[in-house]
Amino acid sequence: MYICICKAVTESQICEAIRSGACTRKEITDCLNVGTACGKCNREIRDLLRLAQSESGGIPRVRAGEAAGYGSRASGGQELRL
Repeated sequence: MYICICKAVTESQICEAIRSGACTRKEITDCLNVGTACGKCNREIRDLLRLAQSESGGIPRVRAGEAAGYGSRASGGQELRL
């Protein structure tokens, strides 16, 4: 699912950036250039970061769209690994 429509960045790409070590919204913005146009995606980016940071030990599992509050039906419920 697209998180940043302006820059065509998907939730999978953001999760990959988090897995690769991005720990802040600024680091994700620097890496993927998201949140620099209209800014509507910043909430979803923040939610994905908080979810990843709240999970200790192990890889957090997220259903696509879940962190953004859209529910798993929006994307068919496919699981993403952060």
